[in-house]
Amino acid sequence: MKTKLANGWPQLRLIVAGVILALAGCTDGDSVATGNGDADDDDEVVMPSLTTQIEHWEQTGVFLAAADCGQCHTASEPGDDPAVMRTPDPLVSENQPSPDGQDISPFYDWKSSVMANAFTDPYFRAVMMHETEVFPHLAGFIEDTCLTCHSPMARTHAHQTGVSLVQDESCLLEDGCYRADQALEDPSAREGISCTACHQITDSVLDEYVHSGDYEIVDENHPDAFTIYGPYQNPRGQAMQNQVGFTPEFGMHMGDSRHCASCHDLYTPTLDMVTDEPNGEVFPEQTPYTEWTFSDLGPDGANVSCQQCHMARAEISDSFQTRIAVMANGGVNLNWPERSPYFPHVMVGGNTWLLDTLELFREELGRADINEEGEFAATAELTREFLKTSADLVPANASYSGTELEFDLTITNNTGHKLPTSFPSRRIWVATRVTDSAGAVVFDSGFPDENYQLPMDAAFTSDACMAIKKPEGFDSSACYQPHINRVTAPEDIPIYEVVMGSTTNAITHVLLYASTSLKDNRIPPGGFDASDVPPEILPEGVDGDADFNLNNAGQDTIAYQLPIPESAVPPFSVESTLYYQSIRPTFVDAAHGEHPWIREFETIVSVNPPPAEVLAAATFIVGDID
Repeated sequence: MKTKLANGWPQLRLIVAGVILALAGCTDGDSVATGNGDADDDDEVVMPSLTTQIEHWEQTGVFLAAADCGQCHTASEPGDDPAVMRTPDPLVSENQPSPDGQDISPFYDWKSSVMANAFTDPYFRAVMMHETEVFPHLAGFIEDTCLTCHSPMARTHAHQTGVSLVQDESCLLEDGCYRADQALEDPSAREGISCTACHQITDSVLDEYVHSGDYEIVDENHPDAFTIYGPYQNPRGQAMQNQVGFTPEFGMHMGDSRHCASCHDLYTPTLDMVTDEPNGEVFPEQTPYTEWTFSDLGPDGANVSCQQCHMARAEISDSFQTRIAVMANGGVNLNWPERSPYFPHVMVGGNTWLLDTLELFREELGRADINEEGEFAATAELTREFLKTSADLVPANASYSGTELEFDLTITNNTGHKLPTSFPSRRIWVATRVTDSAGAVVFDSGFPDENYQLPMDAAFTSDACMAIKKPEGFDSSACYQPHINRVTAPEDIPIYEVVMGSTTNAITHVLLYASTSLKDNRIPPGGFDASDVPPEILPEGVDGDADFNLNNAGQDTIAYQLPIPESAVPPFSVESTLYYQSIRPTFVDAAHGEHPWIREFETIVSVNPPPAEVLAAATFIVGDID
């Protein structure tokens, strides 16, 4: 499916992976990835080389370091009563912070989040530089547009002032492009998506559909400059004005999903596979906001915003109340109001791989002076728990005929967007193992190996499938798993994913070559009506599956018909697992090239390959003898 936008491709913003909606991860430091991520003894090993990140840096235009905001937006000292921005003690009160509770202040939560590390993310940087190596004639434009949302403060300041912009033939912007080499040097760039980026985006997002990084932050000459928007009415502003020179103001958009859409709905320009020039079309690289608007959780349904799901902690209820700042000396001002609901800034998604990578390479990635040991690991665990709320896996209609075992597995998407959503590297799949009463395995399918790969991944990462330029008439069907709605053999592994196709309808892993979806069988959210949604978010490749999103329920049912050997002894134990992987092996292999950031990523995934996270599981008995 193809999409055209009237305002043309140079205005679109290219964002690749590494922001909230999800990469997967692992802490198995002994595992070695296959493909281009291999680290053999004879290979040159390139380790991360980012210099130490600076916590405090000088104000840059309208932008300020998060640590300066954190002087006051931090938790009260342990033991102080009343407490501020600490977890409650459920034995005392679930609605109030406990003096001995965990620090859940915005600065503390944010600094170990994916948002804070949007630029540090090794996968993002590798993909960005790979795209520039494929399209060197567009390198400046690619870097500038990627950094629009991965380094929003530095990139915005550069375009507001003209400072640090480069104009060459690879930059299509009239005023010049903000480049990755400069971002590496600018502390405001390396701080990723920070306080004064999100909280200075104006309410223009409420007036029209703002997407692809086309948010508005006013410059220092604007009458509304240095206004910080927040979700609470009647903010107390004098202390903030005195401390940092910013004025807090209520902004309705801060709790609105349209604020998130400004970066997390992204359309990327399509380049013709033959000419390497734009053809005027765009590709929906990620559309979680649009998907949400057509879900039961969207504005015409329950209206559960992005913030309500992703800025939450299990121990913090809607009735929890806390002051949202302390005084500059760390004391609690009893005259400041308690606020509710409170929005923790941990901003969980699905990005455990990045969080585990940051924990493993905390020093090499420049985070050791900002994040203490264990902080990223704690956020990764919160993320894993969050992932387990995203789906259900329920068996039904189980029977055994004496020669065949039958049952259904239904996957229910509990989120407000497709499962999985966002960058096309992601996939979910179902693994199933059947054992008989003697413990013998009679069926085994879909369980990943020690490198989190499936049997067919070897074929999918073949030279022919991974070649950037495919020969004319290339058959892409051997390079990905078709939609599976009936399982009769171990190779029938149901995989839900996006498979990008180029203008020649060949499979591609190069984002700017993406023109269409050869496959998009990701499970829609509940309420998703295919007759009412924009064509660019319609499923692809599910023809013939009558129960796919049946009655707009956000579900898919897989029928299992498994031949059972005569030697097997009932009853049978069935173990099924729904897995999620946010960088599948083909996308790991696709991020290859000569740039040091690409080599860094290759080294990192050889130590910490993107794993299979468990979303849901089901265990049941079939053929039980009365």
